[in-house]
Amino acid sequence: MLSAVLAVSALAASACSSSSSSAGAKAATHGPLEQTRLRIGIPKGEIGALPVYAGVDKGYFKAQGIDVAVDDNYPSYQDALKALGDGKIDLVYDDYVHAILAQAKGDYRLQLVAEGYSAGDGSVQVLSKPTESSNEAQLRTVFGAQNSFLVPTAGSGDENTAYTVPTVMLMTRLPDIANSLKMKKGNAPAHLKPITVGAIGETLAATPDPNLAAVEPEPFFSFTTSNDRVVKLMDLTRGSTKAMPMGGYFAKQDFAVTDTNLFKAFTAGLNQGKAAAGQRAGAMAEFQAHYGSLATATVASSISFGTFPTTVSVDRLNRVLTLMKSVDLAPVYNLDTMMPPDAIRGNN
Repeated sequence: MLSAVLAVSALAASACSSSSSSAGAKAATHGPLEQTRLRIGIPKGEIGALPVYAGVDKGYFKAQGIDVAVDDNYPSYQDALKALGDGKIDLVYDDYVHAILAQAKGDYRLQLVAEGYSAGDGSVQVLSKPTESSNEAQLRTVFGAQNSFLVPTAGSGDENTAYTVPTVMLMTRLPDIANSLKMKKGNAPAHLKPITVGAIGETLAATPDPNLAAVEPEPFFSFTTSNDRVVKLMDLTRGSTKAMPMGGYFAKQDFAVTDTNLFKAFTAGLNQGKAAAGQRAGAMAEFQAHYGSLATATVASSISFGTFPTTVSVDRLNRVLTLMKSVDLAPVYNLDTMMPPDAIRGNN
């Protein structure tokens, strides 16, 4: 019996040792870090950043040897991207449409380090003031007015790079009037009025004009609809825009190439954060801890969370580019110019 006990103990010790060695090897796969500090810029209210907060709060980045500093006070995607260009941050969370347009225009040389967020069911909506018309009739009435669709802007101030994924989703989901909505270079559609996403809900609620609609993603959508001043006209997360890729983490290409171990370590910690934020309880906890006045109990309980992909898929990102081309927004562009070497291609 003693021999049996000793044998079992030896096996257990061997298993523990093997497990520890395996965990240690996994943590060390990225090799020595080129630097230990990483500054991340996030537009205010960006829900795709939930895994970053989880990674910081739960120590996932520290376990990878990285001291992550988050600046989440940028009012727009363009402000955050400019900070990256100016060297004030090392990594930026950006909307995919804006990042593609900025890169294609030649303003930046970006590499996607990690995908951020894909829209969940019901998480991007067209809203309007309550009327007695049906939703379809109201949409057509709105379409007949000038500057009638408030859409989230990237904040670039350039009508050729101002748009974001929710705008493309709107144009895709209105196929019968899409030709009138198509974006021509130097001639933005009169129907679309880009506005800071944080101001959309209040602008819509305050207007006496019933012929106005707004496109809002989470968490702004749930915040706006937490009162009875607006109603939903259309869910933009259906059909070809279901589970739409929304944004990701970008670095300057030169930095991404030279500091590969740093970004491997960041991605490892981020993926742990994504697993935590992928659980509704974890997402709500991080949301209430970091989103200020947006994170009321009412909003947190009704918010529609999306998903956080743990790989970079060229096929997934090509969905964004395909829709951009369908509305004449995309220039001739090859996504591989911003893809990391380990991106998954062709079998998704």
